[in-house]
Amino acid sequence: MGWSQLFFAIDIAAIASSAIFGARVLAGRTRLASAQLIALIAFNSVCYIVLARYEYRHWIPTPYHFDVGAWAGVLNFARNLTPGLFMVLCFNLFADQARFPRWLLALFVLEMVLEVVAYWGLPRSGALIPLSLRAIPSALQTLFVAVALYWTVVNWSADLVEGRRRARVITTIIIGFNIVGSSLLLRVLVAQDSIANYETHLALVAANLVVSLFLLIFSTDQDLSVPLEAAKARRVAIPPPTAEASDALARLRDLLDAEHVYRRPSLTLKDLADLVGLPEYRMRKLINEQLGYQNFNAFLHDYRIREACQQLRDPQMRRIPILTIALSTGYQSINTFNRGFRDIVGMTPSTYRAVEPEDAAESAGKTSPQSA
Repeated sequence: MGWSQLFFAIDIAAIASSAIFGARVLAGRTRLASAQLIALIAFNSVCYIVLARYEYRHWIPTPYHFDVGAWAGVLNFARNLTPGLFMVLCFNLFADQARFPRWLLALFVLEMVLEVVAYWGLPRSGALIPLSLRAIPSALQTLFVAVALYWTVVNWSADLVEGRRRARVITTIIIGFNIVGSSLLLRVLVAQDSIANYETHLALVAANLVVSLFLLIFSTDQDLSVPLEAAKARRVAIPPPTAEASDALARLRDLLDAEHVYRRPSLTLKDLADLVGLPEYRMRKLINEQLGYQNFNAFLHDYRIREACQQLRDPQMRRIPILTIALSTGYQSINTFNRGFRDIVGMTPSTYRAVEPEDAAESAGKTSPQSA
């Protein structure tokens, strides 16, 4: 088998593995946003490989390149949406924010418009073309990749869902080998009219094939379901505690409700595990499965905000500054406290203190942590 046949076989295998993986993720989860995004990214990967067989036809023997004709623009558009879609997927899977940032959404729309205008609406000569086709869209794609990587790693240590922690590893690898390479190397750093660009593309396809085959062979349906389903709700269903977990759970409840250990500003998961007398991985499982939290920071926020609500409604503490209450419940910054309070209670601390007790109790009750 010659090199042309080998590279063609790699491309066909990458197309097949991407399509099968996308279909596998989407099967039984057609209404799940994260599954839809993964399937769309897999489809865009197929578009990327097919279009490359056309764009690199100068270095590919005629029997092995694809003549896509008028579909080239559509394939190019789909290919260049991948970094933005990956950013949205990482937000959906890993970010703690309730709402996608509007400014990022606006930039994503701008990038899509630029891709369309640059490919179909501009003449193929002039100084504006390199800026339109390369610099601006590539800069936006780089930003999307950076944001996706940030959402993937920022709360890694606080993630209590083991399957989702493994998904962060795979996501980081995909970003490193695939998204960054296609956004920076192929569009900016390596000359597009050189054979080095084609060789870089081949390396990226081969790396993507390895990742796809690994996911297809070694990932089970449960491995896929855990990170995808975790995006649907902030907390998971709580099963009855096992006999082994009962003692540890009782100690944890005592630390939370009697000793108020969550008040410690620098409390970490490892610190809490040491206090309970468990390995860190078992502490993650205990909080996740028995208290229903998927993120350690959200767990601390809920207990701290619940106590802050009690202090804000206490008539004897009406003159206590809100900053003092924030510090007493474990916060080191008033901004972090205010942001966490709004996310959980739905209003600012000052508004909560000023409203009628019945209204405040109803608002806090809808979002307060589960009873310990």
